[in-house]
Amino acid sequence: MGEIDRESKAKLRTASEDLEELIKLFSEHLKQSKELFKSQLYDLKKNAEISLNNYSMNREQIMLDISQMEKKLIKLSRLISKKKYNTNTASEQLIEIATKHGQIKNEYEEKREELEKSMNEWLKFTNSVSEIVTLLHTKSSEWENSARELGIFYQDIADTSIPSEFQRTRDTILEYSISILLSAGKREQNDLMSFEEQLKDLMDKNSKNEEL
Repeated sequence: MGEIDRESKAKLRTASEDLEELIKLFSEHLKQSKELFKSQLYDLKKNAEISLNNYSMNREQIMLDISQMEKKLIKLSRLISKKKYNTNTASEQLIEIATKHGQIKNEYEEKREELEKSMNEWLKFTNSVSEIVTLLHTKSSEWENSARELGIFYQDIADTSIPSEFQRTRDTILEYSISILLSAGKREQNDLMSFEEQLKDLMDKNSKNEEL
């Protein structure tokens, strides 16, 4: 096997190794992006579930407190439905119920505000996708550079230079043409040129490169 062939084979091995490195790089970036994406989504999911669960428990307690307050109102209604009742006691009970009403309402509004803040965080589900797309776009520049270098490397392996043997054999053919004509006794310049042109036409037929 010739030296050029051995060199080409060595370059092909290098190109193959570079190709595997590109695939490995691509796979690693995808794996890292996938793990990051999963981690972000799972964290958002966990936070959303915790927020919803806490709000549900708080709301349930608030509804229970409201139910107790309504029972006190029913009890108070029975008191004030009587013709004669202690107005001072009724007023104190009503003030107590109103105070409890305000406390429950404020507590509910606080919990609702907390949930609404958490709900804004849930919009980050979309942000996570955008961040991953941006990350992959950034990483893709590395893949493109590696792929471009790989393509150029393969181009460098390809030897498109004109073999010197073409010109050497051409010169030999034309040299032999003169010898044959002289041996045949044809020494006229026209004969020499005619035969030479015929051979040139045959060698240059359909050739796109005048140097061959």
